[in-house]
Amino acid sequence: MALVACALLAAASPRCSAGPVAASDVTVKAEPDSLFAGERLNYLIIVRHDGRRSVAVQNIQAGPATSFEVAGRSESTRRLPDGSAELRVSVDLAAFGSGPQRLPGFTVAERRDARSKESRFSFRPASSVVVMAMTDSTMTQLRPPAPPFGPGYLPWLVLVPAVALVLLLAFAVFSFLRLTILKNSAGGFIDPSRFARQKLKSLDRQLTKGLAPTEGYEALSNILRQYLQYKYRFRAMEQVTQEIADELASREVRAREVVLRLLLRADFIKFADGRPDIGECRSSLKIAMAFITGTPEQLDALAQEAGEAQEAPGGEPAAKTTE
Repeated sequence: MALVACALLAAASPRCSAGPVAASDVTVKAEPDSLFAGERLNYLIIVRHDGRRSVAVQNIQAGPATSFEVAGRSESTRRLPDGSAELRVSVDLAAFGSGPQRLPGFTVAERRDARSKESRFSFRPASSVVVMAMTDSTMTQLRPPAPPFGPGYLPWLVLVPAVALVLLLAFAVFSFLRLTILKNSAGGFIDPSRFARQKLKSLDRQLTKGLAPTEGYEALSNILRQYLQYKYRFRAMEQVTQEIADELASREVRAREVVLRLLLRADFIKFADGRPDIGECRSSLKIAMAFITGTPEQLDALAQEAGEAQEAPGGEPAAKTTE
């Protein structure tokens, strides 16, 4: 019974001819049978042979001049129960053009053994696939997948605030440098202490030449304010004397009482129409010079000396005269 069943199964199974491979031994399939231009399909080529031959599929008619482009290929061979063999070639094709496109032909080559001559025949299937032209139908080349991209306005949403922030920081740095760096007319950097000493010496020479003491006190106030602004980095030129006192106290500046006494004296002369003499004005210049050039020990002594000074009549502090 087993032998009968095997005989019936062998009779029912399709067999290939024992001779050379023919067109009847070739089967093709394409999935899907319709697609958009540029999409891919699987082109399956099946060649059955007697298993004693070396069979290959060559020269698939696809490329830039055709409606198809090869995107990938794989192949395998398996033995069938009837003793024959089956070559399966799977080709990924990108389809182009528009309308029905006939599947590409190819060449089947076979050789009985290494010493025998290779024989070939061309095969062109009659079936086709339908290409729906969603893109330009003149496109015939396989393109790499386009990278994803976001909305075009998104970079501007980030760029505009970033540029505004950079400009704001640049303006802040420029304003800070303009406030805290003293330059001469040629643009060179100047030491605030040296600059103030030169101004005080120039003011002393002007008093000798006849400058009024009231004008001398006004110039002295400007020199001290400019020195404090560039030395301790706050807007002393734009502040009143009480604001300057708060700034110096927050920075714990040594002998700040001395310079505040000079500024208050200058304010009194300017706004209360005070009448200082030239000796008082020269004495104030010497005190200002000591404040600018003094060492920490000298400044502490100067502060103690200023604290022991008596207030002038009318409640305003008087500068101590040192002749």
